[in-house]
Amino acid sequence: MHELPTSTVRITFSSQEQLVKERDLIAETATGNVEAFEKLYQLYFNRLYQFIFHIVKRHDCIEEIINDVMYVVWDKASTYNHVCRPSTWILGIAYLKSLKSAEQSSTREDRSAEFDEELDYLPESGGQWVEELEVSNWLEMAFNKLSTEQRAVVEMTYYQGLHYHEIAEIMQCPENTVKTRMFHARKILAKLFLELKDRSQ
Repeated sequence: MHELPTSTVRITFSSQEQLVKERDLIAETATGNVEAFEKLYQLYFNRLYQFIFHIVKRHDCIEEIINDVMYVVWDKASTYNHVCRPSTWILGIAYLKSLKSAEQSSTREDRSAEFDEELDYLPESGGQWVEELEVSNWLEMAFNKLSTEQRAVVEMTYYQGLHYHEIAEIMQCPENTVKTRMFHARKILAKLFLELKDRSQ
């Protein structure tokens, strides 16, 4: 009988172990266990920070949103039904809080205009631009051209590694709506990439 590769066993076990750990922490939080809640907070802080930033595009309000999200987790931990993954439940709360913050923000149009100005001032000779600008940095700027919903889909797909059906659950919309938002987001990003490529020639 052939044994499975060690790395495969480790990855599978680690993923399942993490899932069990998170569910246990939520269960303990539901009983009022502050230590369990603090561990859950620390476990999700960086992940939530990145997730929220890609939606609201502001650093100054992120920690406040994280605190709002984790307050809901603390207050509603007993309602978690274990049907979905803990990350789906927590990111679902974060999405709604982030969406509300983004809608209230009056700076979205200003950020979009700033991005247009940055493109206008790209050097004529693009060799230096291409060398100095990392793809990740370009993507961060390009995100400003996407709608809040499109940014959220791209973030959850490529940064969080979620499947469309999980994203649909988080965004509380049909899976086909998620696919449509991703389709339009890809079209926008592809167009911007071609524009940058043309400027570099």
